[in-house]
Amino acid sequence: MSGTVEKALKVLELLSTYDTPVRLAELSRELGMNKSTTYRMLETMSQHGFVQQDEPNGRYMITTKLWEIGVRAFQRLDIRAWGRPYLEQIGRELEETSVLAIIDDQEVVIIEKCASSRPVQTFSPLGSRSPIHCSSLGKAFLMVDTEEKLKRLRLPLQSFTTSTITTLPSLRAHIAKAVEEGVSVAFDEFNEGVSGAAAPVLGVDGTVHAVIGVTVPTTRAEGDAFRHVKEVIRLEAAKFSRALGYASPSPDSLP
Repeated sequence: MSGTVEKALKVLELLSTYDTPVRLAELSRELGMNKSTTYRMLETMSQHGFVQQDEPNGRYMITTKLWEIGVRAFQRLDIRAWGRPYLEQIGRELEETSVLAIIDDQEVVIIEKCASSRPVQTFSPLGSRSPIHCSSLGKAFLMVDTEEKLKRLRLPLQSFTTSTITTLPSLRAHIAKAVEEGVSVAFDEFNEGVSGAAAPVLGVDGTVHAVIGVTVPTTRAEGDAFRHVKEVIRLEAAKFSRALGYASPSPDSLP
């Protein structure tokens, strides 16, 4: 990367961390660049609309132009194409079927998948649906803005197996644990013999844009192996979210 371009990007990144306009001297000191170089870059970026100078005191602030560019890019985003590398990484690490899903009313719909290489695997075809309340994918969607989303669930919650969660208090407790761990799970709740783990993929606005996870035979959903599954899902969801522009406000925040 050109040294000048790299320095300019560092200036923009630093400016984006300030809540109020900042002096040239402070920017120069934080960047480790001399004032004249920093000033020239700020002036060039100001001419192109990325930075503006507060007239009364000469301090600098970032504009919304980068946000506008990001919005245009996001509008062209193909979530399936963006999600494919993360699905493949999960597949390589876990050798389980990894899936990407979106929300459609009260259900999650699988829109992309990477099939397991194992001889015994779950059947998760593209376009297949599962209710929000009894799948790991659906519960991952509920991990953000939980109470508002629970209010919109149609009651009573339908039972599909003896393990299906059918009461709001129980579902709320499951979601609270999922938020604490950073990943949701479901064991035999929609289909007997099928379990899973999933996590939300957040966009720059902090909302859930998709959910990513794995479906596994219940016989493989236990012990250290499944704990590793959950950790891989949590990490890949976090990477995917960062790629979409999500910046966690604190170390404990999702995903």
